[in-house]
Amino acid sequence: MSKLHLASLALACGLAGTPAAAHVTLETQQALANSTTRATFRVPHGCDGAPTIRFTVRLPDGVTSALPMPKPGWTLRTIPRADAPAPTGHGAALPLAEIIWEGGSLDPAHYDEFVVRLRLPDAPGTLLYIPVVQDCPEGKQAAWTGIPEPGRRITDFRMPAPAIRLLPRN
Repeated sequence: MSKLHLASLALACGLAGTPAAAHVTLETQQALANSTTRATFRVPHGCDGAPTIRFTVRLPDGVTSALPMPKPGWTLRTIPRADAPAPTGHGAALPLAEIIWEGGSLDPAHYDEFVVRLRLPDAPGTLLYIPVVQDCPEGKQAAWTGIPEPGRRITDFRMPAPAIRLLPRN
């Protein structure tokens, strides 16, 4: 078998284990553990033909800092962690539980991105799942919150949470 065929086969096998393109995904799906990264959430559609009017990112334990990027036409709201200690040091901010963009409208025929700068946990070799929820008019919702327990795969979920693989530092 030629190198081109082997490369194509490897790519096809790798893609078979990833969520479908219609899901909310992260632009960059791996980053160094215990580092700061720019997490760009790609939103490819609304909820069953309805526009997205709110986008919520639920930050997992271990994310110690999150700075969301404002979006023109959307109102940005943050919810701090209830159990978080008071921040200290230059530029320190309260650790967040949720980031919410609302008041805008993402037509289901269009694509958009929501950006957050995150400080990732020091857990090399793990997948950090970041659940997100799209809210649409009339109570419609697309909750991309599926997180596999040990022994299950992300492909077992119809609506998997976006994830970042945390790489070891060399």
